[in-house]
Amino acid sequence: MKKTPARRLSKTKTESRTTADTWHNGGDTEILQYARSLQKAATTLVGKLELDQSSRTAWDVCPVVSLYRQALEIHLKMLVGEGSKFLASPTDPISLSTTHSLRWLAQIVCQIIKKVGWQREFKCLGVSSLAEFSVLVNDVEGFDPVARSIRSAETPNSVSEFYRDFDILTFAANMDALLTLLTVTSDALAATWDLQEDATAGAEFGSRDDVGQTIQ
Repeated sequence: MKKTPARRLSKTKTESRTTADTWHNGGDTEILQYARSLQKAATTLVGKLELDQSSRTAWDVCPVVSLYRQALEIHLKMLVGEGSKFLASPTDPISLSTTHSLRWLAQIVCQIIKKVGWQREFKCLGVSSLAEFSVLVNDVEGFDPVARSIRSAETPNSVSEFYRDFDILTFAANMDALLTLLTVTSDALAATWDLQEDATAGAEFGSRDDVGQTIQ
């Protein structure tokens, strides 16, 4: 499985930004490390399930699904946090920090990708378009074991049968690829925004004379 690339962190830019307007209140590095630990734990469980297929039960894939779901939520929030600045109405940091809706986050991600014009580049294993991205995220939301059990309470054994036939290897491979894509895209959005800020600052500086008066 692919290794998740290290996140680009600009110390100068990070220190120059206030944390009040971010959903993570400046704790992005620690939160990302937590997301990576979730992914690592999921990968370890997948390897164990692959080795012990004879003793695998229908419910053994559920922890893997839950771990990837949590990691996905964090990575989606990171991308939205970096990218919603490109939108006319940036996402409210409090709403972003408190939501657990993957579908809502995915909708904003699609808006961001369209805004910056990166539809062709936003691809990975299992995702060849924004439409497929939305489908995959919606699927992950629907794979939640508790929600599925509640919805299927009147249909005996339907949930266990679903997880018994669940292709955990394909799911894990697609999720690893998606998490990598989200990380790379989030970093690219941050770098692009920094370049735009630098260009704007440079233009403003160049439009002033030696005594700091705006040139008419």
